[in-house]
Amino acid sequence: MKIYYRGYIIEEEIRSISYSVYGQRPERLELIARSTPREAMEWIDNDVNRDTIRESTRTMQAAAF
Repeated sequence: MKIYYRGYIIEEEIRSISYSVYGQRPERLELIARSTPREAMEWIDNDVNRDTIRESTRTMQAAAF
């Protein structure tokens, strides 16, 4: 089973035991494994938040120079 969530893919490796998270296109590299789909979704939410913070920090630094 595959779950598409926020541009990532959560793939069920072993039912109710292991779920792998694959990154966004085009590479779709395996990023991490979690034991439940909910944990995988929470990890993705945190990753998206980290990316948003990085982007806003870069924008502010570029504007300062």
